[in-house]
Amino acid sequence: MPADADIAILGGGPAGCAAALALRRLGHDRVVVIEAGAYDRERIGESVPPDTGTLLESLGIRAEFLAESHDPCHGSRSAWGAPALGYNDFLFNPNGHGWHLDRRRFDRFLAERAEASGVQLRRGTEFRAAERDPTGFRLRLAGAEGEETAIRARFVIDATGKRSHFAVHQGAKRLLLDQLTAIAGFFDLRGSEYQNRLTLLEAAETGWWYAARLPGERLVVMIATDPDIVRARNLTDAEAWRAALRETQHVAAAVAASPLIGDAVRAWAAPSFRLDFPCGPAWLAIGDAAASYDPISAQGIHKALADGLAAAETAAAYLKGNAAALDAHAARIAAGFEDFRRNRKYFYDLEKRWQQSPFWLRRHGRGGKIPNAEAPGAMHAEPARA
Repeated sequence: MPADADIAILGGGPAGCAAALALRRLGHDRVVVIEAGAYDRERIGESVPPDTGTLLESLGIRAEFLAESHDPCHGSRSAWGAPALGYNDFLFNPNGHGWHLDRRRFDRFLAERAEASGVQLRRGTEFRAAERDPTGFRLRLAGAEGEETAIRARFVIDATGKRSHFAVHQGAKRLLLDQLTAIAGFFDLRGSEYQNRLTLLEAAETGWWYAARLPGERLVVMIATDPDIVRARNLTDAEAWRAALRETQHVAAAVAASPLIGDAVRAWAAPSFRLDFPCGPAWLAIGDAAASYDPISAQGIHKALADGLAAAETAAAYLKGNAAALDAHAARIAAGFEDFRRNRKYFYDLEKRWQQSPFWLRRHGRGGKIPNAEAPGAMHAEPARA
């Protein structure tokens, strides 16, 4: 029986939609994206650097993106290694400014662009299991009401995020470097005098804080710390989280006159890992499904788009008979993660205050194991959970 699609992409976030758009530009007509959600949930991860515009140009959607009028990001400021703020602006960047995104609107925009290009997009559909067949894979899916369906695809791209759902089914394991927990809240800036268009980063004794202005007169504020610190300080509780926020200098000042929207915060795992093998016969993983970086790198969306572009080239080459393209993909993922790991170590080593803090001792390799991970510089295999 012939396949229903040349390429099935599991996950309709930035990585998956970028891969779909790039495949259409390469002439692949039978591309389907399987997305569990409906692009109606709040998403965290909002700032992108200026060279993201080049990736959007390669996808053929830069002009449409600019018409979306996301807020400009003119650079960043940080209190890292010292109490005073340092600045890194985009004034002389040849690509201009970056952007503070409304992530929900941005993700929906990418999905709509993919759909308009001829990609079949199945919203509200979850991947359940995969079986090999003579054409590639038979994918078992479930709709929003639990109804089961199946499609056949010659090639599968796993863009399911940190769950690495398809790769897990193929036996992949995480090589885990670190396991942070991120906790964020949104503040209402209406009536506030806060107008800064720079992202803000501030190191603290228990971790580090991030703040960025968003479209719609909002400010997102996030702490990244260790799971045991979250438990000890009850940081998933909004009041306890705000008490920790008040211990900061610059981030606390940014929200001093603003209310917390909804009086609630959101928490999620932010692991740093790569898969031991991010591809195999007729499949590959991209974005956070292949390698997830510490949010301190601020590379999530940019990396997702770049991975999508590269994955399209790899899948197209494989379907033309070039099996070695998968080896090149695996090497690219491993090399990118190694670059990230070196840069991450350098950046954390710059912060030398709080010499007795468990969070910083762990990042400097002098405080024993990071909870749920090995000491920095070491990696170990962990069965990835579907």
